[in-house]
Amino acid sequence: MSVVLEPMAGRHVDAVCAIDSRCFSRPWSAAQWRTELTAADRTHLVARDSDQVVAHAGTLRVLDELHITTVAVDPDHEGKGHGTRLCIELLRLGIATGATAATLEVRAQAHRTQRLYGRLGFAPAGIRSRYYDRPTDDAVIMWLHDLDSPEIVERLDRVAAELLPISDGAAS
Repeated sequence: MSVVLEPMAGRHVDAVCAIDSRCFSRPWSAAQWRTELTAADRTHLVARDSDQVVAHAGTLRVLDELHITTVAVDPDHEGKGHGTRLCIELLRLGIATGATAATLEVRAQAHRTQRLYGRLGFAPAGIRSRYYDRPTDDAVIMWLHDLDSPEIVERLDRVAAELLPISDGAAS
């Protein structure tokens, strides 16, 4: 497998917009993405298979907390661990810069995605009623506390080891 994780850059915006248009009912515009990429409190990664962007994910940093703001995998490339791999790398980057907790919202009906986050150590903590539209759905708020603990680091390593290997070009 030739998947490489790397920081998202301006050259990736068109590919990310194309993925988002297939995954989200309200995708961000190219202009929104370009603004997002200039924010110092944001981290965005892409997964490339050869020269094709197949997934992306990002975080917002607030003090010692990470908020996973977006994860999208091209539907033609689902089920290959790209979303999991991106989330693990974002959490590792957060740990390396002092984050101690992470949070996110996920559609209540997205059971597969909730299982992915649970596998990484996130747990449901609340509901945001009617948070999503097109279609209308609640958001499950999930938290991962003690992100920097040896137990969570070991969990991330274990889940990463269960994924198919990727090339040596992974972000670090």
